Amino acid sequence: MAKRKLEVTLTPIATQIDRAEAKMKSLRPKVSAADKKAIDLEIKKLEKFRKELAEFCGRMTHGFKPLKPAGGEK
Repeated sequence: MAKRKLEVTLTPIATQIDRAEAKMKSLRPKVSAADKKAIDLEIKKLEKFRKELAEFCGRMTHGFKPLKPAGGEK
C-alpha cells in the first residue's frame, strides 16, 4: 500500500486573521485617537504575520499566495 503525503492547509489560519482584521477595523471608528493608533499597529502586525506565513510556506492553497516566484527566481 502506497503511503499518502501529509497535506496541510493553512486556510483556517488565514480566515482567523481576516476575521480579526475585520473586527478591529469595525471597532476603529468607535474609539479614541490613542486607541486608533494601537488598533492600526495591531492590524499591521496581522498583515505582516500573514505575509510571513505565506512566504514561509511557499505555494499554498487559495488562501495564501506566495510573495516570491517558485524556484528561487527574483
